[in-house]
Amino acid sequence: MALSDAKSPGFEKPLALPDPYGEGFEHAEDPLEHTKQQWLKLEKRRLMIGQLARKPSLMFWRSLNGFFLAMFAFISLLEPSLIESAGGWVLFLLIPVVIAVAPSVIASEAAWQAMQARISLREQGGVEAGKRHALRAQPGMDRILESLRDQRRNNLMASVLSGITFALLVFASAFEPNSLAWNLALLVAMTGGVAQTFHSVFSYDFVRQQGDPFPSLVFHAPTHHPTQLGSVLGDLLVAHLDPDLLLEWEEWRHSFKKALVPGNISKQALERLLYILHLQMEEEITESMALEELKAFLLPDRIDGLLLDEEHRFNWRSLQRLIAHARGWQPGAFLLLDRLQYDLLSGAPPLLRAEWRMDVALDETCHAGAGNLFIALNNQTFTERHVRVEVLTPNGEPESRDHRFELSPCPPPRQAVNLSHPSEDDALDWIPRYLERGVVLWIGVAWPKDFTGPADVQIILRDDEGVVLESQVVRTDVRRSGGSQSKLRTRNLGLARRKGDLPLPKLST
Repeated sequence: MALSDAKSPGFEKPLALPDPYGEGFEHAEDPLEHTKQQWLKLEKRRLMIGQLARKPSLMFWRSLNGFFLAMFAFISLLEPSLIESAGGWVLFLLIPVVIAVAPSVIASEAAWQAMQARISLREQGGVEAGKRHALRAQPGMDRILESLRDQRRNNLMASVLSGITFALLVFASAFEPNSLAWNLALLVAMTGGVAQTFHSVFSYDFVRQQGDPFPSLVFHAPTHHPTQLGSVLGDLLVAHLDPDLLLEWEEWRHSFKKALVPGNISKQALERLLYILHLQMEEEITESMALEELKAFLLPDRIDGLLLDEEHRFNWRSLQRLIAHARGWQPGAFLLLDRLQYDLLSGAPPLLRAEWRMDVALDETCHAGAGNLFIALNNQTFTERHVRVEVLTPNGEPESRDHRFELSPCPPPRQAVNLSHPSEDDALDWIPRYLERGVVLWIGVAWPKDFTGPADVQIILRDDEGVVLESQVVRTDVRRSGGSQSKLRTRNLGLARRKGDLPLPKLST
């Protein structure tokens, strides 16, 4: 057909080729954006239902529900007229069962699905534009996923026990009182209710972990950590972050560097920030005092956005929660900080007059035959010096280990200093300086399975020529069981979470 024919009055519409992609393809939804929206929806549900599930009243009823059903079955055995008179009303027992089990089940399922969506987003570069991370392959991620599976298994067990107990009570109401089937159903229902009560007690801590703003933090164990810490608070905090949170921390570090007053060292400033927040959390300084100290190295117009914004992942309270979380794992490292602060405030002679300052902390009790040894070392002369630290663990590992260092000079103050002072160098200036110019070692020590009881670890400081400069011996109690330590740590991590739940301080910058 000629082109002129297409324009003739009898020709209404030219022929169009079919769309090979199908109708509406040009409006197809971006799969990455769909995953992101799905994650946001699941995360919102996880937080909302998780906060509901961990409310004390619901947790109490979750623990009491099985006992209530067992008592109903037991009384029915003694008074057959009770379940007979209840009749169809026994179906209403389903309401307390659902109230006890449903919130935890929904929260754990949302947590599992949200984690899968988050891993998918990281792998596709949907969190940071163009940056992909194999989150599933990161150290510690397998433990996090297994912990989430444990939550689901615990909820499945609670649902099965509750469902069976309720079904047997309904089953018993359909039979003649005192018949064999009637007695058997009530006896098994009573046993199921008791089993549910015990199970709810053992899984109590799992429910308390739901609805956490940091979904993987409490499930992560620091299996990998540096032997030499560049800074106590900073490196300890990072060592206890889960893989996903660690990526977010690196983003926050870039914002922190941009908020520094020019001339400040980023590493030392971060240590100072964390120590100020630690002191304020321990109520050794007030919020207003902490803010004034922060203004010494942070730009005043950046403090609000960096620390006082509730929408940001890392703010005043969440950083305090992470500090308390690290302390719950490694109290020995914070013992070194407390001693250093005490020496500076008291002007102790060993600090002011000695050429070296070596402090050692070891767990009082090494559960499961393993513990953490922390060594803080400072060169208090005016010249750089080389030293060697030797760690001896009789009957244990490492039996002998050497570490060689070149230590920068860190002359001590001439007298005792104040915790905070507006014009002079105070402890908030000296402590980050000591930590930045010194060396802090984090060494794992362990004993064989057949060893229990008191054990000694010796730490020897030598110069290049092998002359002993200082020697310390610390003692611990080696135990094979780790149950009490796990309970204590779980309690401490719960207390740390409360720090993050506090409202942000209302401060004028």
